Amino acid sequence: MAEGAEREEHMGIKGLTKLLADNAPKAMKEQKLESYFGRNITIDASMSIYQFLIVVDHMGTEMLTNEAGEVTSLQI
Repeated sequence: MAEGAEREEHMGIKGLTKLLADNAPKAMKEQKLESYFGRNITIDASMSIYQFLIVVDHMGTEMLTNEAGEVTSLQI
């Protein structure tokens, strides 16, 4: 990867963005974050939560702490 290049991480259905762009271009459009202010939105965070739980599980008995050293993690 070239120096300074950003690496994008993608999850979900591989190639879905291209498939939609090629076959249903009106199904996608970019929005500014501000356009969602005052609206109810739903975010599927299940994979992020799952990955977090895996990391915590692999830490063994080590607990997550804040900058002050106070334990911030819960036992699962």
